[in-house]
Amino acid sequence: MPIDPPPAPTPSPTRPPIPGLSKVGAVVIAFGLLFDLVEHDLSHVGDPRIGAFPLAEHAAHLVVLIGMVLVLVGVVADGIRLERRRRRLEGAPRHALR
Repeated sequence: MPIDPPPAPTPSPTRPPIPGLSKVGAVVIAFGLLFDLVEHDLSHVGDPRIGAFPLAEHAAHLVVLIGMVLVLVGVVADGIRLERRRRRLEGAPRHALR
């Protein structure tokens, strides 16, 4: 009695693409982290200060924060866009009472 081979595995669903704005945000974060690393390692004798930290360190932290906001905005905007597309494909009437 011959043994049947196991069925071929079904292909896994493809992952949705990463939103473009989130990719830009990730690049900005990477640049900000590099900028932050350089600023923390360099000597800051005579640099203008805000509080106890040089101005350049504050700028590096701001760049990282801007990158985080870009990633978040990209994810939220993509989610809203996909939800609208899904509703449109379902054919929900626009005049329905909700």
